[in-house]
Amino acid sequence: MATKNEKRKAKNRLFRIITFGCKVNQCDSVGLAQELAAQGWEAAPSGAAPDLILVNTCTVTARADQQARQALRRLARDYPGVPLWVTGCYAQRAPGELAALPGVQAVLGNREKARLTSYLAQLQEDQQPRLQVGSFVPCEEFQTLPAPISPGHTRPRLKIQDGCEHHCTYCIVPQVRGPRRSLPPGEVAAALEQLAAGGYQEVVLTGVNLGQYGLDLAPPLTLAALLGAVRSRPRPPRLRLSSLEPQEVTTPLLRELAAFPGFCPHFHLPLQSGAAPVLAAMGRDYTPSEFHDLVQEICRCFPGPGLGLDILVGFPGETGADFEATRSLVASLPVTYLHVFPFSPRPGTPAARLPRVPAQEVQQRAQVMRELGQAKKREFLEAQMGKTGEVLVEASAPQAGLLRGLSDHYLRVLVPGSLSLQNRILPVRFQEVRGEALVGEIIG
Repeated sequence: MATKNEKRKAKNRLFRIITFGCKVNQCDSVGLAQELAAQGWEAAPSGAAPDLILVNTCTVTARADQQARQALRRLARDYPGVPLWVTGCYAQRAPGELAALPGVQAVLGNREKARLTSYLAQLQEDQQPRLQVGSFVPCEEFQTLPAPISPGHTRPRLKIQDGCEHHCTYCIVPQVRGPRRSLPPGEVAAALEQLAAGGYQEVVLTGVNLGQYGLDLAPPLTLAALLGAVRSRPRPPRLRLSSLEPQEVTTPLLRELAAFPGFCPHFHLPLQSGAAPVLAAMGRDYTPSEFHDLVQEICRCFPGPGLGLDILVGFPGETGADFEATRSLVASLPVTYLHVFPFSPRPGTPAARLPRVPAQEVQQRAQVMRELGQAKKREFLEAQMGKTGEVLVEASAPQAGLLRGLSDHYLRVLVPGSLSLQNRILPVRFQEVRGEALVGEIIG
């Protein structure tokens, strides 16, 4: 009778990837899946036991670490004997903690992530956990993964930048992602052309610190210069940018975006706080008044843009007056949505050693900001009534006869129609607000 191992070797090898954390991590996971597929692996269908489980971790908060550990323990129970490989930011920060968990066979750091398949070629069962976690070097190279072509997805994310050198006092990211590094412009253009050839209608350029794109290249380049170089090259019709640090949204960048055909007027900015003392303690390189002026300039270039903000409440030393300054600033801005985060100390950062605001007060402040965000979102949705927008149809909606899509302003939209309209950009007139989405009709 064939052994369990012989049966596994006789069939196609199946993998499953579980991803925690940011959009950059999600982008990395798509590339890792493509690398595995190129080596003959197949994504495990629902209900099928995989031959390998890869967990791509986040470590931005202690809670993120806990979620990863819980997931790994659950996977070890549900899939006894299946190798668990762990990568990502938690793996980079504390590989020994992860290697000690049951079922973990290998831990790969962020530097080693792109070499996954070469490590898999050495895969042996029933061995001690293998740790492959190297330190970053000052002139770290950008490690390229395949262009994110993924069946069933209409808006691929293309990672063109990695690493960060801002060193905010609450953030572990520079330690686990390394120095800034960029995908050369020729490779960016080639990836965009490949995505266009694949039929994609929108691409999201992303990075750990996207606004620092190109500063590490020789000669140095800017994000605005990159966009100018690819403006007339083959690419998907729509282009969107992921989060940008406020101090890196420059006038030349806004001018280039305004001239870029198909740019989606949607900006996501991590404000974090509207109080000058708190921003200084965080190590953020701008003031509340500078942020206010930036939003005004964005609105001059792009009337009625989609504008999302990250808000971090309860930072050590934040007083009631500081919080009110944040609430007041946000209330004065034409914000589309908020992402609100209560402060969570990240061991290994300067802020983790500071006296904390009482937890109950932090939660109350977070609730106030979330309610403000909901009111701002509703206000923006209602302002769209009677207007038209370009909507990329993505998939069927849960409601019968409706499709769901995304507007260029980053609004969820429901329209009647058949799935034959999937992956098409269509003009839509907005007629109704339903929950946190717009309902509209396709024009023509």
